Amino acid sequence: MKWFELLREEYDCPTVFLQVPYQGDGQMTAEHREFMVRQLHDSVIPALEKVTGRKYDEERLRENLALSRQAEDDLVAVLHAAKNKPSPIDSYFGAVYYVGPIFSAFRGTPEGVEYYRALRHEVEQRVAAGRGPVTPDGPLDEQKYRLVVEGPPNWTNFREFWSMFADEGAVVVASTYAKVGGVYDFGFRHDPGDPLGTLADYCSGCYTNLNLPDRIEMLVTYLSEYEADGFIINSVKSCNSFSAGQLMMLREVERRTGVPGGFIESDLVDPRYFSAANIKNRLESYFQMIDARRAGVKA
Repeated sequence: MKWFELLREEYDCPTVFLQVPYQGDGQMTAEHREFMVRQLHDSVIPALEKVTGRKYDEERLRENLALSRQAEDDLVAVLHAAKNKPSPIDSYFGAVYYVGPIFSAFRGTPEGVEYYRALRHEVEQRVAAGRGPVTPDGPLDEQKYRLVVEGPPNWTNFREFWSMFADEGAVVVASTYAKVGGVYDFGFRHDPGDPLGTLADYCSGCYTNLNLPDRIEMLVTYLSEYEADGFIINSVKSCNSFSAGQLMMLREVERRTGVPGGFIESDLVDPRYFSAANIKNRLESYFQMIDARRAGVKA
């Protein structure tokens, strides 16, 4: 909240807050949902009407939600494509570009629907051709390691960070960060028939509003369904919504799956917390451990 209070002071602009109850018990209650719908109706909509000078149009919102639903179907098809071998996408670094439009400017627009239709077509072509994703250093068709990643990427050294994985032939087949704006691959779709209710459902169900047991279950599911060789946690201290509880998550996923995890640390915005040599060393050690486990299984 302090971030936005400071932005309000800096830009001398109004702010409106939507309080989203945390899913501490693993589900949203009817009271939670009603609480959010009431805020949308009584606080958020009037504030936006005042700022924009435009009245709330529920029929237009229904149309936007119907378009969102179409785009969500195609996005899920893209994310599920990573179950193929080789994976045609990178579901962590590459997914930043896949989820960005639906999380921000193009949600609920014809342009958004067009983007995801085209993306799905391109990815399906890559699957048919047996191609991997395009990385900063070129296509990654030869994939040595399939990984699941928990936590946000590092923005200050994004390309360098991605290259550390690509150079080792590592592709991320599923990530939790790609669900921070919606867990569509677990079935959520916006419902045009219940405009404000479905917005409440969406906000409540975003990844960082899930409790730790549900996050652990997601990682365990990804490791199995995407036939991953391992999982890595990138812990960023400037995002407590992600980093709180990650060590416990690491140990619990290891216990439930028998797959050892890797743990690295960086930051979203502070370049001082990105130690390329340290991260590269940890990644190399983790990949060597995967190789050793494979050799042990073969033996």
